[in-house]
Amino acid sequence: MASLTTTANTKTSNGLGPKTRIYSLNKGTGSHTQAELNTVIQKLTNGITKGTSDAVTVAGIAGTVGTDPLYIAVQGTGAVDTAGDAYESDITLALVASFDNSF
Repeated sequence: MASLTTTANTKTSNGLGPKTRIYSLNKGTGSHTQAELNTVIQKLTNGITKGTSDAVTVAGIAGTVGTDPLYIAVQGTGAVDTAGDAYESDITLALVASFDNSF
């Protein structure tokens, strides 16, 4: 009979990855469109400027396109720029929650 051995190192985890953040997405004037949301997602996943707007993984989106706010869950330790117009004109991201799995 085969024996089962492991050298795995286990630790308590929240299951959300090393760092997960939730951002709200709001349009300044009018309603945001699917095209604007697509641009924001593309720029988040590709990154724009290292150290200011690094590439992150978009893990999920909640809400209805055209209705503020939308919520975007991102994973990774890269910087996300919360300055207005950073990813799309008249669109602002604001940090709502941060889950750090370094405990």
